[in-house]
Amino acid sequence: MPSASSLSYWYFQGPSLLLAALVYLLVVRLILGPLVSADTPLMRVLAAITNPVMKAVGAITPRMVPTALVIVFAIMWLLSARILLHQAFLARRLFGLS
Repeated sequence: MPSASSLSYWYFQGPSLLLAALVYLLVVRLILGPLVSADTPLMRVLAAITNPVMKAVGAITPRMVPTALVIVFAIMWLLSARILLHQAFLARRLFGLS
């Protein structure tokens, strides 16, 4: 059972967990992409979950970049977002805002 102190920072842990899950799903999509057919249920579910991130990154990435590299860019953007979230959380604690 989680303690009260671990649940008191849900506003940090929730988005961080969501970003981490998206990173892991993108890594799975990157690894399984060349190995598994795109019409299998697993790949369709992975594509359905990760396509919003892929479309957002694809909008700022040139069209000539291969899909596998767009996935790598998406992973980098999500990891950067996690780092910024962590830094913002630490800055709030440093200045006594939480």
